[in-house]
Amino acid sequence: MKRVWMVLLALCLMATTVQAADLKVGYVDLQKALALSEAGKTAKAKLDSEVKAVEEEVKQRQSDLTALQESLKKQVAMLSDEAKREKELEFQQQVKDYQRFVKDKQEEMRGKEMAFTQQILRDLGKQVVDLSEAEKVTVMMEKGQLVYAVDSIDYTDKLIKAYDKVYKEGHK
Repeated sequence: MKRVWMVLLALCLMATTVQAADLKVGYVDLQKALALSEAGKTAKAKLDSEVKAVEEEVKQRQSDLTALQESLKKQVAMLSDEAKREKELEFQQQVKDYQRFVKDKQEEMRGKEMAFTQQILRDLGKQVVDLSEAEKVTVMMEKGQLVYAVDSIDYTDKLIKAYDKVYKEGHK
């Protein structure tokens, strides 16, 4: 009986070895692909442009508030108590509006960045599948999840090249 178990164990080990021989593993660095792909560069440039425009608008609003505050300081001596309170309330409301505007724009920019990133990652995911099939890779992992891997199984550059090709064809 003991021999039967030994034979079965040996057969299982041989089957596992045969299956492992067919296993081909690779990895990609999605953050690198996101940053270096044409789609990633285009999204970053577009986002940077929008952020710059928002920053200019924020600076203008901040400048307007500073000018209003200086004007109120000059007028305070000439105003009645009631007029002072009205001007202070008006100024406080404008400060709240400014703060709300800044917060809304920050959230809007974060949302756009997230949308760009998610779309590119979805597209990269499709390319990872295609690349894995083309390279006959059985298991493709993300570099951030690895403790160690040799560079020879890094498919990131191939992924970027394949994604750039698809991206350029789709945006002609």
